[in-house]
Amino acid sequence: MIKNTLLLALILIPITAYANTAGNDIAPTYNLKNNTRGLFIDPVTSDSLEQVNTLLNKQWYFTKVLTLDGKPDMDVNSCKTLLKAANENYKTTNYQAESILKDFKKTCSTWRDMGQLTPSNKSFLSSFKHSLALPKQMPPELALIISNDDERRLAKASSWDEMSHIQKIVPVNDAQAIYYDNSGGIQRLTIMAKGDYNQDGIEDMVLYMENSVEGGDYYSSYNYIVTQLTADAPYTLIKQF
Repeated sequence: MIKNTLLLALILIPITAYANTAGNDIAPTYNLKNNTRGLFIDPVTSDSLEQVNTLLNKQWYFTKVLTLDGKPDMDVNSCKTLLKAANENYKTTNYQAESILKDFKKTCSTWRDMGQLTPSNKSFLSSFKHSLALPKQMPPELALIISNDDERRLAKASSWDEMSHIQKIVPVNDAQAIYYDNSGGIQRLTIMAKGDYNQDGIEDMVLYMENSVEGGDYYSSYNYIVTQLTADAPYTLIKQF
């Protein structure tokens, strides 16, 4: 039940169309909506910088109490308080709750990074499309990593497809697709936002990945920021968390 709630919290629907601001700047774009029922009772729109930043401060429908030896307990009921608690090493004694809060922290960190996107001067991301060709262009860190052997292969791999050998793709919408590898791995990849993250003038892309395996209860999630530095270049990994 908790896992299903978490998955509902992180399902996303298509992003807004690209837009140009005054001059040659390319304005950041965000998902029109997040289905955030895992944190908020009602879905929250996030198609502007102001709305994305609102997600960080908006109060959740529940509160978790975290502890730290020698300090007063901390009530966590928003992304802002969760990120503050994590930065100060507050914990919960409940293992299951700790796992859920860890995934919520990734979501909150992603919203924080989305709020830091600025207009870009140029972009090579207009050709992005969910397809069987995409894993050949994406960095190997997007692969499903479960075993120590996977970690060793990752150090030498040059692409996501080299690691995972994607066999099938099921598009959900323009922003999201499900990728199936040849060993039962299932990966749901979503575009969360686009904009200049590292202030180099080139448009970057914020991605969210959910990992599972066919017939199993394994689950993990990761966030990535990637970019293309030229029109024909493979995607470069800027950040992973």
